[in-house]
Amino acid sequence: MRSEDLSLDFLLNNACTSIVMKTREEIIKEKIPVKEKKSYLNQIISGEKINTVLSWQGADGYFGTRFHTPPSNSKIWAHEGCVRCLLETGLGLDFEPLKKAFDVLLAPGWGKECEETKNKTSAVFGYSMIRASLFAQAGLHEHEFVSEWTEIALQSFRNLAEASDYSDIAVPYKDKFIFIGNQYLPTIYLLRILAFTNKWRTPENIAMTEKAYRKLYKWLPFPPTYIKAKSQLVAPAGNIAGKFNQNINEQNGVWWFFFYELSARMGLLGKKSPFYKHLLALNKNLNENNGLFIEKYNKRGYINWSGYSGIALEDNWTKKERRICDLTFRSCLINAISKNI
Repeated sequence: MRSEDLSLDFLLNNACTSIVMKTREEIIKEKIPVKEKKSYLNQIISGEKINTVLSWQGADGYFGTRFHTPPSNSKIWAHEGCVRCLLETGLGLDFEPLKKAFDVLLAPGWGKECEETKNKTSAVFGYSMIRASLFAQAGLHEHEFVSEWTEIALQSFRNLAEASDYSDIAVPYKDKFIFIGNQYLPTIYLLRILAFTNKWRTPENIAMTEKAYRKLYKWLPFPPTYIKAKSQLVAPAGNIAGKFNQNINEQNGVWWFFFYELSARMGLLGKKSPFYKHLLALNKNLNENNGLFIEKYNKRGYINWSGYSGIALEDNWTKKERRICDLTFRSCLINAISKNI
């Protein structure tokens, strides 16, 4: 059997319901019969992880008490992480708790701790970007703020495309770097907005993002870079600044998966992409291990869900088979998307 067939056979026979359903729909591109799909969704909803997440939802639809950052030492994820988790498992807006979770993000005070007057840094890094990324992923593209943030996302790539080197974007400041004027980098949220929307995909914008990706590949990694707001340095929400121009390893693992999946969804992980060679390296590793991702990565960053963590669809990684299912699925998904867009 081909390595790809071995991967899919393993997932269909060993993975959790969510991965099985998504493998059939998103990788194999199978139209699952309505009755069977309903059975899958019922099993997902009754799973341990989803039941725990749902137990954190209040009557108004909000998960926990915070939007972006969970309370210190709390085991309850922030609203953002809970919504991402539910979307990633394959649940849609016809699932009432998820619908309520989006409805509450249109109500006054939706930003929770990010709207508090004491937290001025939230306004600087643009916490409404996070909301736009969630709405984009859910297919709720009709809201004006999604369009506004799509343009802001495109500008982040124009900044790269038009720069001669990183000194056109940021300069040293004390022991750090700060952005020049209105310059900024793509963030994980801006990638999500572009990955899950389509109106921006004109020939001009596609050519521009491809040019930006060539420079991104050449210049990464970037030093920690901040927004200077008067005398205060504010960390942007998840700059794309890491070693994504390298093969996957445990150190860059979860963010590597984020970047490569979102890049594939944007149409920027084809054979002409400079990043493509690292997808081939991932595939070589799968081929050498009967189609499986067997590297023993620490569960930190994978199991708990937030804006910056979480890709595990299995309930836990107490058994190595659960970890292998999650990381093999994510590898196969990136390959499938990169071939189909």
